[in-house]
Amino acid sequence: MAETLSPVQASALLDILTHHDTYAEIRDFRKVGALETYGPPFTSESKRLSTAPALQALVSRFVLVVPGLKDVPSDFWKVQIRELIEDLEAANLSESYDKGTVGSRKTLSTAISALIEYPVRGTYGGFAEVDDDNDKYNLQSAEDLARGFRNFVDQCIYGSVLDDLVKKAGETDKLEEHTNMIKAVHEFVLVNLASFMHYTLVLSPKGQYLLKLIDNANKLVPYMAIKQTLRIGNIATMISGLVKIILTKVSIGSLTNWIGLTATENDGMNLLQQVISTVLNWDVKDLESRVSKITKDKKCPSKEVLNALDKYITLDLEKQESLRKHSQESSTSIVLTILADAGTASDIKEDTHKLALDYLACKLSIRDRNELVKVACHRHPDHLTTMVRTLFDAYEPVIRGMHNAVDLSDTVGDLQAFVVDMLKVGRIQPAGKDGQTVIPSVGDFILLLRKHQFATHKFIHQLCKNGGEVTRWYLDWAKYAASRFQRESSFVDATESQSAEDLNTTEADKASDAGDLTQSLQQLFKALPSDSREKILSVLDDMVAYIDAMHSSSLQRLSDVIRSAPTDAAKGSSATKAIKERLTLSRTSSRANSPARPATPSPKDAQAQTQQKPTSVSHDDGSEVPHVSSNPGPGAYLARWQDLLDSTPITPLTLEGKPNRASDKVIWEKSATDADGGKTVVFESSGKNNVVDAQTVKPDVPGGGTKGKKGVVKKPDVKIVIDALGEDFRKLLAEKSLDW
Repeated sequence: MAETLSPVQASALLDILTHHDTYAEIRDFRKVGALETYGPPFTSESKRLSTAPALQALVSRFVLVVPGLKDVPSDFWKVQIRELIEDLEAANLSESYDKGTVGSRKTLSTAISALIEYPVRGTYGGFAEVDDDNDKYNLQSAEDLARGFRNFVDQCIYGSVLDDLVKKAGETDKLEEHTNMIKAVHEFVLVNLASFMHYTLVLSPKGQYLLKLIDNANKLVPYMAIKQTLRIGNIATMISGLVKIILTKVSIGSLTNWIGLTATENDGMNLLQQVISTVLNWDVKDLESRVSKITKDKKCPSKEVLNALDKYITLDLEKQESLRKHSQESSTSIVLTILADAGTASDIKEDTHKLALDYLACKLSIRDRNELVKVACHRHPDHLTTMVRTLFDAYEPVIRGMHNAVDLSDTVGDLQAFVVDMLKVGRIQPAGKDGQTVIPSVGDFILLLRKHQFATHKFIHQLCKNGGEVTRWYLDWAKYAASRFQRESSFVDATESQSAEDLNTTEADKASDAGDLTQSLQQLFKALPSDSREKILSVLDDMVAYIDAMHSSSLQRLSDVIRSAPTDAAKGSSATKAIKERLTLSRTSSRANSPARPATPSPKDAQAQTQQKPTSVSHDDGSEVPHVSSNPGPGAYLARWQDLLDSTPITPLTLEGKPNRASDKVIWEKSATDADGGKTVVFESSGKNNVVDAQTVKPDVPGGGTKGKKGVVKKPDVKIVIDALGEDFRKLLAEKSLDW
């Protein structure tokens, strides 16, 4: 049996371990005291290993050196941000398991983890240098677009493409005047961004709810006041005006505190806090209405049962985790487990149990929102306000440079127009008079991005042309950040035990190994017992085939998208027309005519918009719930995201039964609800929930690996790998990143 890993096996091992560890580090922030051993910028005890090395490395190597942000005082991290995070830890926000649905925070946290695991691998393992002299790219070829992106990343890290790009962008705002590689990269990024937006807002069960939150927050943003302020020629006056709009607190308490008549902790809220509070309180109102309906239902659980559920909500994390574990091991509902632990009568019927679970879910959601409002808006001292003010001070040189280089008022107007169009395109509406339900496709989001891409091109052109010092700051940062992905070692694993044939490593092998971590992973692997190594090698071989199939499947979806028109014609021309009408109803740019003498709007006028009414995306008013059937777009990260959701346990929806998974059809459907309990969509599928199947992949592109029946590659069970190497891998990352 081999005692060393092949290059592709080492790559697969790195893939498994970073995928698991990145999300595990994010999950660890639930625990009180997680920042005590985090490392810089929150703590810096000399030579003490970080307990979240992957996240700490990304923050230290890339975020802390961003122009502007690098100039904030240490209290910004060690006091304001740290105490806010600790408050959220102490709040003990709810788990999806207890609510019987996939929560919004679960959706977002898994998405973030699936995206940042890529730079984590690059940070520690490095990016293999590519030798590709072919500068011809067919924008209708998925393979060429992917190759263009790969070559662009390579030249960012090892070449001078960033300098060339900034120079060319300063000369023109026309995409067609750039090199073929830049055009291929632009197309690749645009399609993948559209795919991510489509997956998040349309195919995700919480997509329409997230869209509602964006809409509600967008209603409260005083765009006109901000744009008028940005037109002020005097930069100091302009910055002062922005600070007043965003941070001034309008309340009797703030006035009496300021003049010294009172010293109350609650001195009102600024605009940012007003938006947070208003949006979340709209949800609380809907949730409280649901609770009221449950308690008035004839089948409502007894007061004793409701009291036991209310008590569970206030328990600490350790006790709640203990009950969740017991629920999973005993295959009983979390409700039944809570009642048994409380010594409450547990002979409830299934229909009563359903109401009890809904009651628990609503009460948990209400508490979550109240805790978020408490931490962000009612904390004393007010760290959120202090943080924003600190950022304005640190970014003043950047704002000054951008104000001289770019029309910031137009930029905000373009952003407003994009958000409005995104809300229109992403909204799934019930069938109209023609009986046609308009389901946005990836192509529709591509159409959206194409409509607004010139606004981004124009902004980049103006900044590169007129930005001067600001442009150099960010170019230097981008080049520095890219250089952190360079590999220190140019060879895979030059151990004495390797044969001459092994040492003849191909370029493909170099691109498919674990880079600078290859040697360290070999050592971790060799330290395992022989029987464990044999089992892990089998898993890694299966994982290699799975990763190949996952990427080839993504490439096929990319090919399908770039060859298809917006909104599948098979669904009727009325759907295509409806999407295009939504886009044409709003102008391409939201530029408003400049007033003769723009004045700084008062914060009171800016905050008046909080009287807006909330948006609802549920269909509990008798209208037909839209049925969603849409193909996902490209992106291997979608499979990684879905895999994290697949591994999320959810309480049985009946009194007894095995725990569900977030990807189960019944959970996917139950999660597609608004805060008021109304259904947002119903998912139809010929396959699995219209989502990327993270457990079985069919490699449709020639060259993709195949295994199993009908060419389907199944994702191997990697638990044995995590159990054997997970802790040692995190320690390895911590040792590699220890530089304080």
